[in-house]
Amino acid sequence: MNSIDYLTKEASIIVNLYNSKNFSEAIRKSKIVIKKHPDEILFYNILSLSLSAKNENTEAIKYLDSALNKQPNNIYVLNNLGLIHSKLHIFDKAEYYFQESLKNNPDFFDALLNYGNLFLNKNDHKQAITFYKKAFDAAKNDLLKETSLITLGNTYQQIGDFESSRKIYKKILQINPQCTKADKAISLIHKYKSLNDEHFTQMIRKVSSIKDKENYKSLSFALGKAYEDLGNFDESFNYLKAANDIEKQQLNYRIENDLEIFSNIKKFFLENEISSINNPNKKIIFVVGMPRSGTTLTEQIISAHKEVFGAGELPYLSEFFNDNINFLNQINNTTKIKNFLIDCQKYYFSKIEGHKINENIIIDKAPLNFKWIGFILAIFPNSKIIHCQRDPMAICWSDYKNSFSSKSIGFSYDLVDLAKFYNLYDDLMNFWKDSFNKSIYNLDYQQLVTNKEIEIKKIINFCELKWDDNCLKPEENKKSVSTASLSQVRSPIYKSSIKNWENYSSKLNVLKEIIKHT
Repeated sequence: MNSIDYLTKEASIIVNLYNSKNFSEAIRKSKIVIKKHPDEILFYNILSLSLSAKNENTEAIKYLDSALNKQPNNIYVLNNLGLIHSKLHIFDKAEYYFQESLKNNPDFFDALLNYGNLFLNKNDHKQAITFYKKAFDAAKNDLLKETSLITLGNTYQQIGDFESSRKIYKKILQINPQCTKADKAISLIHKYKSLNDEHFTQMIRKVSSIKDKENYKSLSFALGKAYEDLGNFDESFNYLKAANDIEKQQLNYRIENDLEIFSNIKKFFLENEISSINNPNKKIIFVVGMPRSGTTLTEQIISAHKEVFGAGELPYLSEFFNDNINFLNQINNTTKIKNFLIDCQKYYFSKIEGHKINENIIIDKAPLNFKWIGFILAIFPNSKIIHCQRDPMAICWSDYKNSFSSKSIGFSYDLVDLAKFYNLYDDLMNFWKDSFNKSIYNLDYQQLVTNKEIEIKKIINFCELKWDDNCLKPEENKKSVSTASLSQVRSPIYKSSIKNWENYSSKLNVLKEIIKHT
């Protein structure tokens, strides 16, 4: 076999390995080819993307830098460097590489799309939309057009421009009637009132023709929402269960990992004395709790204040702790603990800088930050912590019937895992309350939606902010919303969802039984 045939064959094999998510084997085979043919840049790109998929980003960048030395104007290498730096939230470098890639080819679809994603991560929706439109114009086939339109439609949806997002999703379905991601997106912002609803009938017609699990999952979540709107809760549950079963299989979540982490957190605080470090310049308001407990609504209320910037669900705190999780068992003296806290604060604010936030008060509403409350109070002594509470069945059912972009919420796709995780959360929150009760504001969702003005004023007072009437109108807040709550928070505060889970009560016995034993 000559070298051209060899390289063609190996490229095909490695790309298939990458697409099937067999990243370890893709890495192994790419390194073999690179050793034999060090000037074949294609294999550097496949290798780097495979390494990044396993979060081995430092090594991925090393190989891309090596490729860039060989071909400084290679648009694929430049784009992949931008992609990985964007993933690491090193926004300045990511922007540089995307710009360099586009200098060499202004119509390079991948760089245009990824540059748009970078702006979206930085909360610059205007620029994100500009680049998604450029990507659509540069798309050379229907698949690329569909990809750019999905991101464009989702961005319009996040900023509350539902009319524009509907038009985009309908355009996608004209290009590809089988695009169930568009169906799922439409379902989130559409109220189904009749079995004759045009979009509902379109979805029903395609059920039997969808064979791919990923597409069937999206369609099932959409039909679960539609049947709930129509009051057919048996059919709704059947579709939601089908969607959740697929998601659980894909994520391979194990509750045992969280059991160990929660246990180690409590053990660490019982065995060590934690002292606060210096206050940072910016003040962080952490909004925490179980997903779907009212965290998005709470952020919209507070970020409506003229002095506050709502940064959304920032991943940085969890990133730092997850990357250093072994510290819970290894650090056991005051100096090491203090240095660890200082490192965490530096890491967090180094990432915040990439967002170019002018306000000195920031909201971080990553719900699962509840795990780190004891650390937060030491790392950010001037921070405020708002813990959102809601009826446990309402929370768990809402988690189960929605899908999440974050892989950290893998517990929500199985009723047993969900109930056990809720119990872990409840136990840890009781632990934090025993130690730091005065530093945590416990916000009851039902009280918030039934006594809006009284509860909102309490929240603003706890945050030590001057009163701002805008906080009473969170539905008018123009800040983007990227969670499953996106349609609700664009409406006035409502009470209708409080007991929604009771419509499915007979299906949720395992959930009720496990949660009961808290």
